[in-house]
Amino acid sequence: MADPLVSLLGQTLHALGLPRLQPVLGKLLEPAPTPPLPAPGAAPAPAPVPTDNLRRVARLFARAGFGATVAEIQQWAATGYTATVDHLLGFATSNGRPDDLEVLALQEVATANDPNNPPTLQPYQRWWLQRMATTQYPLEEKLTLYWHGHFATGYVKVRKPGLMIGQNRLLRSQAAGDFRALCKAITVDPAMLIWLDGDTNHKGKPNENYGREFMELFSLGHDGGYTQGDVREAARAFTGWTVDKQGNAAFNAALHDDGTKLLLGQSGPWGAADVVDIILDRHPRGPVAAHYVAGRLASFLHSPNPEPQVVQAMADAFVASNYQIKPMVRALLLRPEYTDGPARNIKSPAELVAGTIRGLNLARGDGAVGVVESLLGQPGNTTAPNDLLARYNFAARAAQLVTDDQLGALLDGTPAPAPQPWMLRLGLLDLSPATSAAIETYVAAARAAHADDKTVARGVLTLLLASPDYNLR
Repeated sequence: MADPLVSLLGQTLHALGLPRLQPVLGKLLEPAPTPPLPAPGAAPAPAPVPTDNLRRVARLFARAGFGATVAEIQQWAATGYTATVDHLLGFATSNGRPDDLEVLALQEVATANDPNNPPTLQPYQRWWLQRMATTQYPLEEKLTLYWHGHFATGYVKVRKPGLMIGQNRLLRSQAAGDFRALCKAITVDPAMLIWLDGDTNHKGKPNENYGREFMELFSLGHDGGYTQGDVREAARAFTGWTVDKQGNAAFNAALHDDGTKLLLGQSGPWGAADVVDIILDRHPRGPVAAHYVAGRLASFLHSPNPEPQVVQAMADAFVASNYQIKPMVRALLLRPEYTDGPARNIKSPAELVAGTIRGLNLARGDGAVGVVESLLGQPGNTTAPNDLLARYNFAARAAQLVTDDQLGALLDGTPAPAPQPWMLRLGLLDLSPATSAAIETYVAAARAAHADDKTVARGVLTLLLASPDYNLR
């Protein structure tokens, strides 16, 4: 691309107003012309899929997964939205599946790391990013990403890749499963025990870190109807767990405080599993945990400030199913506020990168995974840099990774300046006025500079990837 075009592309990117990332889902593109009637005797053409169906399904795959191919969007839009939701939720537990055995093997390799070489998570982060981009179970992986943030654990303190991969596998095994079982398992997960000092929480010397985090962040929220006394009693109930040098968690009864505890008004010789049951079933204010978890999940999958009626519907489904995650998620995905509301969430780096790899088929060959991962931080870090320049750089680099053969196939019979060939691949049915105007300005200037079709097509793709339309979901 000639230097004037590079400059113009930068100007039009800035004109999109990406720093504000406003949800500007405005005017629709002009509809495609009506196809001619079939010749007499010819088989009738299949009925076109309504644009609203395409839009809802494309957004569903972007929000409940990491995007989809054009064929997937068209197939499921024709099948129907509710059927698509059930398809996304229809995965079996990951335990024992071939892809889970791959994770188990990866965990064993990481655990056997050479102690003379400093351990690093980079190859495993890259593996997870590629899994997000290529998985057959996108909602399972999206929920695994959510629980990774919900039950936040940091490698900076754990320092054992095998334990982090083991926790990743645990989160995936219950991604849409039993929240009660997930809470009990994460409480004694070796990585979590190290991260929040559960491995040094012993009888007579209770450490309150996990008890406080479990109530405030994992189950009840900041205003969840508990006191400092409840935190202290929960810490006593959580005592007795250790992590050995091989990274295995073990319960030592001699280190456990088996005395009577008073937790949320309930008195007894409670242990770790009892804390979970009391919080979920016997809170004096009712199902506080259900509302808190539903609200947090809705904030991730739907909107930073989800509507109260949406959270209530999710919480009701959560309680009615005895804290099964799948019915709660289904209740959200079928709400009209979810299917037809505006895009409000900014895609995290992991979502942006994985979705682009998937939509543009960059996941195989040419080092695409490593290149784009390095631009936007690590998968799973939903607060990694939402930096404007990093997103611009990512958009430009991803456009360059599209091969000439892909461009040639895409442009066959289609004028190069048109954004439509790219849009459905990126899950976009509409463009905002600002994005449409920026593309028109760029194309006019590129044509005036005698740029070739492929250069113009890459410029249009760059603008789409950097636009608020694509960076919001």
